[in-house]
Amino acid sequence: MSRTWSDAERAMMVRAIELARPHRTHPNPRVGCVIVGAGGKVVGEGAHRGVGAPHAEAVALGEARDAACGATVFVTLEPCSHSGRTPPCADALVAAGVARVVAMLRQAGIETTVGLMGDEAIRLDAGFHHHRRTGLPYVRAVVADAEARADEAVGVDIAALIAEADHLLADTTGPAPTTRRALAGLAEDGHLDVAIEDMEIIEALRREGLVDAVSHYVRIGGDHEDLRAEDGFRASDAGEVGAGHRRIDLERSPAGWPPLVRRRAEAVIPTRYGHFRAIGYESLGDGRQHVALVTGRVEGEESVLVRMHSECLTGDVFASLRCDCGFQLQEAMHRIGEAGRGVVLYMRGHEGRGIGLIDKLAAYALQEQGRDTVEANLDLGFPEDSRDYGAGARILADLGVNSVCLLTNNPAKRAGVEAYGVRIIERVPLVAGENDHNRTYLRTKVAKLGHVIEMEDHPSESTPEKMGED
Repeated sequence: MSRTWSDAERAMMVRAIELARPHRTHPNPRVGCVIVGAGGKVVGEGAHRGVGAPHAEAVALGEARDAACGATVFVTLEPCSHSGRTPPCADALVAAGVARVVAMLRQAGIETTVGLMGDEAIRLDAGFHHHRRTGLPYVRAVVADAEARADEAVGVDIAALIAEADHLLADTTGPAPTTRRALAGLAEDGHLDVAIEDMEIIEALRREGLVDAVSHYVRIGGDHEDLRAEDGFRASDAGEVGAGHRRIDLERSPAGWPPLVRRRAEAVIPTRYGHFRAIGYESLGDGRQHVALVTGRVEGEESVLVRMHSECLTGDVFASLRCDCGFQLQEAMHRIGEAGRGVVLYMRGHEGRGIGLIDKLAAYALQEQGRDTVEANLDLGFPEDSRDYGAGARILADLGVNSVCLLTNNPAKRAGVEAYGVRIIERVPLVAGENDHNRTYLRTKVAKLGHVIEMEDHPSESTPEKMGED
């Protein structure tokens, strides 16, 4: 349940963000902290000023002294609980007797409240948060034609944008860093915020889905509605710049940042469909473990046949007839094995279209009472489909797949995968397993979720349906 924040609470977090904003702290995050005591009075505040400097919480606690006891701390990033060049801030807050922290602290005896201006806090340190989730720097492109650059005010604004970054990606005598591996190398060197102006590099990075924000300088009165339609980006008008231009900022939402995955193990598995390399991955954002079943050469290849399969214990393992999931998995393995080249991604955390096993069983019960798969999901307080395909996209990138032919009946899955920069050549139908127990469920997927399934010609049944995954 979302919390309603008061104007006073928002004002304190705004102040914390303002304290943090001016400081160049790379590769550390910008952090601001405000401590509010009795009567809503600010008793201490501070910001982290750079590597080796005290953390924001330590500065604010030093200013607050005894007044920190029983106070509320507003901080733009969860206080650290590890020892480095400075002591853990979490321990200092506990020792000071703080009563409440508006962040992500989970320490004994302190009330934890989260969610206040979370998006603003992430944007304050986009490079830090983006790297922590994806392993890559945050890449901002600046696009302005010669006329715009001739405007002195536009030049000043561009310089300010570039100054926000810690590295300017420029065309040099060496190869341009336009791959995930090259960008990851920049992050390893401590460059978490990267700016680019060179259009050739910008286009190369955009084709690979590696640009996270774009600032366009357009003529006032000109047609720039097309900028608002770019996939995976949200547009905001930054206002007029100079006499004849305005800046339109496009940003990929943090929810669209693909999570970092790490290859953990690999073994060969013989199956009735042929031999597959089973490669185990861990998603570092949530700890979930996924498996890629790979056959043939896929690195550097185009139009690789791929099935991104959402886990379904009941269908995949118990051979339930109330969905088509298990049938689809077997059919996908058969087709990819027969093709001699392809990938089956088995994605964990997708049970019941992302609601989990227990809630999926609860959805069964509602469906047995007459609700359909979508209605049951909504009745339980979940969206129709809460799956995320970022980890799958990162696995395909790690495997070196250039483009895919995606085995799915679900156009929304194609859109969800493409949003993470995966180039999909075509959607390949995967119709399998229609039977008397799942026919009503399949019809619901077609009618309410937009799936493309050629159904057999049968009269409507009232058989209870299951919440499937694809």
